[in-house]
Amino acid sequence: MAPKRKSSSAGSASKPKRSRDVPFISEKVKNLDTIEIKRKSYAEIARLYGKNESSIREVMKNKEEIRKSAKVTAVARNKVLMNVEKS
Repeated sequence: MAPKRKSSSAGSASKPKRSRDVPFISEKVKNLDTIEIKRKSYAEIARLYGKNESSIREVMKNKEEIRKSAKVTAVARNKVLMNVEKS
């Protein structure tokens, strides 16, 4: 009997791997604001930003974690102390 499948080395050599497009936190927050403030649907936002509707729904599903991670702020440091640490 003939083999049912091609060998794995034959098909994978010609196709490069596709990179994943992971949105930044700022993009996710912008999507959340558009949903909550402007009262747009998931489909409208997906068309507006060029994303899949399921991605927008996933952002809305995880909105609490996204909002928490977006609130991380930088602490201002003394410039003199920074110069001393560099030297």
